[in-house]
Amino acid sequence: MKGRIVRKKSAVAEPTPVPVRFGGDERPWLRLLQARAQAQDRSVSGQIKHYTKLAMIAEDNSDLPLSMIQGILEAQAELKAGLGQPYRWGVIE
Repeated sequence: MKGRIVRKKSAVAEPTPVPVRFGGDERPWLRLLQARAQAQDRSVSGQIKHYTKLAMIAEDNSDLPLSMIQGILEAQAELKAGLGQPYRWGVIE
């Protein structure tokens, strides 16, 4: 096996690159996407992933407003970061 490169399979799946092309009439969308990505400290690819995730959740839950979906995602991230607090039912402080 001299000269042959053998790659180990990792436990984490490798991301699959998917090219996204914007035509001439779609340039305003690309510029807006770039601006929003920069404002949210994301790459353009990261912003596309973010919007895709939101769109898929919104389509699956058409009765929920976008702000509620965003709040749920934010709360899930906070729980994952260990910032969750138990809720005491019936207690008003």
